[in-house]
Amino acid sequence: MAVHRSDMAAAAADAAMTDAEAVRVFLPSTYEKSVPYDLFARLREETPVRWVPEPAVGPWREGPGFWAVFRHADVKHVLRTPEDFSSHLGATQIRDPDTPSDLAFVQDMMLNMDPPEHSRLRRIVAAAFTPRAVRTLEQAIAGRAAALFAQGTCDFVEVAADLPVWTLAHVMGCPRGTGGCSTTGPRGSSATRTPTTRACPRPTSPRSRRWAAGRSRPGRSRGRA
Repeated sequence: MAVHRSDMAAAAADAAMTDAEAVRVFLPSTYEKSVPYDLFARLREETPVRWVPEPAVGPWREGPGFWAVFRHADVKHVLRTPEDFSSHLGATQIRDPDTPSDLAFVQDMMLNMDPPEHSRLRRIVAAAFTPRAVRTLEQAIAGRAAALFAQGTCDFVEVAADLPVWTLAHVMGCPRGTGGCSTTGPRGSSATRTPTTRACPRPTSPRSRRWAAGRSRPGRSRGRA
């Protein structure tokens, strides 16, 4: 079958266009105004499993790239076969950790664990996220948000730092008014202990007591001080 040079050029142009669109999945600027549903629909149709490059973005240097899976059935397969697609081995962040010690640190996070450890922790926290519990939590979050904005003019960064950490403290059962599990500024972190954070003093709810009991089993603790 003869192929004209113009047809080859058109095919190359189509491939290049698809490559450029695939990169958009990675770029933060893609999501500034909305989710590009049309882009995801095309990728599901044309290249449901695709290598996506990682160009330099702001202070982030260029990365090695990653495989992206776009179809629902394929995503389910990836999530349900950790023996082939490990969340723990290289962690789940798109940007790879810079050093082995950085990798070891993020591997302690629940999101970056494989079964059976991930399954054990998931069973412990599942009770906090039943439909009834989520409805109750939604009311508590709305009340907290209203209280924060009722203070008048504020720095939104302060509000954005307070609300998610307060929510985690609420779910874990940290006592109110003690400052436990809270951050005192936008530079505080719920994942690491800094001068602006304090650890929850003791578990006070049934859910948090079950969590603490599970983490205290010999050979099970993976937390960092």
